[in-house]
Amino acid sequence: MRYRCTRLVWVFLAMLLAAVAMGEPIHLRFVCWDGDQDMAGIFAAARQFERAHPNITVKVESVVANYQEKLLAQFASGTAPDVAMMDPANFQKYARRGALLPLNPLFKETPKFRLDDYYPEIVKPHSLHGTLYVLPRDIAPCGIIYYNKKAFSEAGIPFPDGTWTWDFQERPELKEKDFLWVIHHLSRSDALGKVTRWGYAPGWKDLWTYQVFQSTGARIADDYESPKRMRYDDPRIIRAYQFTADLSMKQRWMPSETEINSEMQTNTRQMFTQGKVAMFESGIWEVPQLRNEMKKGTEGYFDWDIAMAPAYKDGTRVFPTGGSGYCIMSSTKHPREAWLLTQWMAGEPGMLELAKSGRAQPAIRRLALSEPWIPGPNTPAEQQVPHNRIVTDQCVPYVLFGPRSPEWPEASGVATAAFGRIYEGTATAKEILPDGNRQGQARLDYLLQQRSLTPFNWTLGALFGALLLGLLGAWVYWPERKIKRTGRQKRESRLAYVFIMPWVLGLLGFTAGPMILSLLMSFADWDIIQPARWRGFGNYVEMATVDPRFWVSLKVTALYTILAVPLGVAMSLALALLLNTKVRGMPLWRTCYFLPTVASGVASALIWKRLFQADGGLINTIIYGSDGHGNFLGLAHMLAPLADVNGRVNWLGSEKTALGSMAVMSIWGAGGGMVILLAGLQGVPQYLYEAATLDGASPWRRFRSVTLPMISPTLFFSLVTGVIGSFQVFQSALVMTNGGPNNATMFYMLHLYLDGFISLRMGYASALAWVLFLIVLVLTGLQFRFSRWVHYEGGLK
Repeated sequence: MRYRCTRLVWVFLAMLLAAVAMGEPIHLRFVCWDGDQDMAGIFAAARQFERAHPNITVKVESVVANYQEKLLAQFASGTAPDVAMMDPANFQKYARRGALLPLNPLFKETPKFRLDDYYPEIVKPHSLHGTLYVLPRDIAPCGIIYYNKKAFSEAGIPFPDGTWTWDFQERPELKEKDFLWVIHHLSRSDALGKVTRWGYAPGWKDLWTYQVFQSTGARIADDYESPKRMRYDDPRIIRAYQFTADLSMKQRWMPSETEINSEMQTNTRQMFTQGKVAMFESGIWEVPQLRNEMKKGTEGYFDWDIAMAPAYKDGTRVFPTGGSGYCIMSSTKHPREAWLLTQWMAGEPGMLELAKSGRAQPAIRRLALSEPWIPGPNTPAEQQVPHNRIVTDQCVPYVLFGPRSPEWPEASGVATAAFGRIYEGTATAKEILPDGNRQGQARLDYLLQQRSLTPFNWTLGALFGALLLGLLGAWVYWPERKIKRTGRQKRESRLAYVFIMPWVLGLLGFTAGPMILSLLMSFADWDIIQPARWRGFGNYVEMATVDPRFWVSLKVTALYTILAVPLGVAMSLALALLLNTKVRGMPLWRTCYFLPTVASGVASALIWKRLFQADGGLINTIIYGSDGHGNFLGLAHMLAPLADVNGRVNWLGSEKTALGSMAVMSIWGAGGGMVILLAGLQGVPQYLYEAATLDGASPWRRFRSVTLPMISPTLFFSLVTGVIGSFQVFQSALVMTNGGPNNATMFYMLHLYLDGFISLRMGYASALAWVLFLIVLVLTGLQFRFSRWVHYEGGLK
């Protein structure tokens, strides 16, 4: 009886454990880059999924900034989400590295799933070699023209119906059917010739250009899925770039990129709502913001709608496009459940929730032709605008995604680095595009060659690292080999090592170890996901012979050092002299000047970006006045050679002034050097000044013969640290200019960051880091070598 009861207890416990195991929920992580406007729909769809699948919980995360870099880092560290948002431009960098699950095998296990319901135009760009890796959720054709009905009515032009065309010359005989004729007659200027309203503006500078050359049959690459040849030197592409530049710089019917960026840090949508642009072209995602900014009854309201962008004169239309979907990371522990979630979020439930916001056109055509995407009888009044939303479906057959290989962004970045000069009017397309194509093609060829490298030998690498550590230890302890110590001294030494062992381990693990790994990786091709591959001295050869931005970044950083370091030291010294007085309230002034040093680097960059703004910035407002026609202290005339087409200096948007502007900005941090020099000044013995005064020395002579020699060690320290700091400029360049215009502010550290964290070429970035280390080491050594001017008390250094 007792034995039977025991068996029953064990059976009961087993059943209980099985029930617990069966009832334990499965947790999935879902990551996207959507902002606040879309997250309500995302959360709603996720909660619906949880109700439909009670054993699954979904944690939704929004990563708006640096999404791709963070997702790759998470995958490399083993903390990737189960399902992630993805787009055609980026999915290959994951798929080629084995980071995504192919979806085709899952289709066979889901008989009711119908891929044919999706727009084929968005399915193919998410495929690689016939395998689908991303299930589309939305498509976003960029051939949508937003137009101001009031502007059309005032100009006596019928509202566009999408049947208009364009040619490289205006065709007055076609009137409203000719796009150039329309934007010409919609443009307005004041009595002084300043444009008060442009006829048309693209959402970004290349949108119209790409639409032009792609509609004439030209393509920037031979194969958009796996490009091997660049074609920026195609005569049709050259003509398209020049055509766009002329519309801005000659006809003045379209604002230049400089004018768009200088309009109070705005964009073309805001220029449209402000009445400064009669039409602008973009994607449908602009609608929610337009509804918020253009409410009936508010000041400046006007009626608006959308139309399809014009075709080429022969009827050909090709529009750039956006779009996205959801992928399953290969590291997921729950692939079946992740597939259920992907189907839900990129299926009818998820698409309908996003369609309600008016920003994401469903990738399933049936849903894109019905409510809530297309306004109907059940659509709220505020969501009825735009009325012509059916255009979003009509544009889809004409969309074309750009090249999608992982190597393309870096190679095309090299090719297009100087294209901004075309839009600025400082160079022609014929001068820029062929040379850019040549440099970009060389870069693309070099990157494609890296796919066939041999694996990195970690055994030899570990032995080499151990040898380096041994040589370092020998270099430290070899001079002490002949020193004889007593037993007590030896015991004290061993005890001392015990006390410093935590620091030694930290040094090896967090400083020396990473440095040795970086040195090893400088001889390899490594993307932190796939195993490293051996390159030998290939990275160093590449930067010296193939990478044009290496030499550009060195030149930019050297020029900045020459400008900013003397300027910063001089300003710090001037402040220190000014504040080295004994008057009431001096500590407060010292604090005020020091505060910018501890301020956020990004915040400081944004402040200065606003100050340097061409239109509405404080600097230009002082020089040119609020109306743009002033001449404060004659500065406007003096700066005329540096002015743009509007007669104002575009401090950050011009190659002539961008680097100098950033050097001036460096004064912002002069408070740090001021504190150091102030300490040096207060260490100068007062009796030296008294003796010089008794000898009849003037203030300038006392400064030159007493102050400068006595603070020369402090000045020398400021110079050394200033030079080192100038080679580490990164934050301000990234935030304010991102290396532009035309690489004019492509600092060395920014170049290193782009290669390491954007292009994922950690091996090449490691080589760049070691070259930087050697450059700084040599420059510091030279400064010490020529430091005889530095006075040390007692004559000792």
